[in-house]
Amino acid sequence: VDSSLSADDARLEEIAETLEEGEVGLERAQTLREEADEQLTTLRETLDVGDGEIIEVSSDNTDGS
Repeated sequence: VDSSLSADDARLEEIAETLEEGEVGLERAQTLREEADEQLTTLRETLDVGDGEIIEVSSDNTDGS
Protein backbone atom coordinates (compact mmCIF):
# COMPACT_ATOMS: atom_id res chain seq x y z
CA VAL A 1 0.00 0.00 0.00
CA ASP A 2 2.86 2.39 0.87
CA SER A 3 4.45 2.16 -2.58
CA SER A 4 1.04 2.63 -4.18
CA LEU A 5 0.48 5.78 -2.10
CA SER A 6 3.88 7.08 -3.16
CA ALA A 7 3.11 6.40 -6.81
CA ASP A 8 -0.28 8.11 -6.54
CA ASP A 9 1.29 11.10 -4.82
CA ALA A 10 4.02 11.32 -7.46
CA ARG A 11 1.42 11.23 -10.24
CA LEU A 12 -0.59 14.00 -8.58
CA GLU A 13 2.57 16.12 -8.36
CA GLU A 14 3.25 15.48 -12.03
CA ILE A 15 -0.29 16.48 -13.00
CA ALA A 16 -0.10 19.63 -10.87
CA GLU A 17 3.20 20.66 -12.44
CA THR A 18 1.86 20.06 -15.95
CA LEU A 19 -1.24 22.14 -15.26
CA GLU A 20 0.77 24.91 -13.57
CA GLU A 21 3.01 25.21 -16.62
CA GLY A 22 -0.13 26.10 -18.57
CA GLU A 23 1.14 24.70 -21.84
CA VAL A 24 -1.60 22.11 -22.37
CA GLY A 25 -4.79 22.57 -24.28
CA LEU A 26 -8.17 22.85 -22.62
CA GLU A 27 -9.15 19.28 -23.48
CA ARG A 28 -5.88 17.84 -22.09
CA ALA A 29 -6.21 20.01 -18.97
CA GLN A 30 -9.72 18.64 -18.41
CA THR A 31 -8.47 15.07 -18.81
CA LEU A 32 -5.66 15.69 -16.32
CA ARG A 33 -8.09 17.30 -13.88
CA GLU A 34 -10.39 14.28 -14.06
CA GLU A 35 -7.44 11.94 -13.50
CA ALA A 36 -6.33 14.00 -10.50
CA ASP A 37 -9.85 13.90 -9.05
CA GLU A 38 -9.88 10.10 -9.38
CA GLN A 39 -6.44 9.83 -7.77
CA LEU A 40 -7.55 12.02 -4.86
CA THR A 41 -10.69 9.95 -4.34
CA THR A 42 -8.61 6.78 -4.26
CA LEU A 43 -6.15 8.30 -1.79
CA ARG A 44 -8.94 9.53 0.48
CA GLU A 45 -10.55 6.07 0.49
CA THR A 46 -7.21 4.42 1.23
CA LEU A 47 -6.41 6.79 4.08
CA ASP A 48 -9.92 6.99 5.55
CA VAL A 49 -10.20 5.40 8.96
CA GLY A 50 -13.81 6.40 9.43
CA ASP A 51 -14.73 7.30 12.98
CA GLY A 52 -11.77 5.44 14.44
CA GLU A 53 -9.58 7.02 17.05
CA ILE A 54 -5.85 7.37 16.96
CA ILE A 55 -4.36 5.99 20.14
CA GLU A 56 -0.84 6.97 21.07
CA VAL A 57 1.15 4.16 22.56
CA SER A 58 4.08 5.16 24.69
CA SER A 59 6.94 2.77 25.31
CA ASP A 60 7.01 4.13 28.88
CA ASN A 61 3.45 3.04 29.52
CA THR A 62 2.82 -0.32 27.86
CA ASP A 63 0.82 -1.90 30.68
CA GLY A 64 -2.21 0.34 30.05
CA SER A 65 -2.01 2.19 33.38
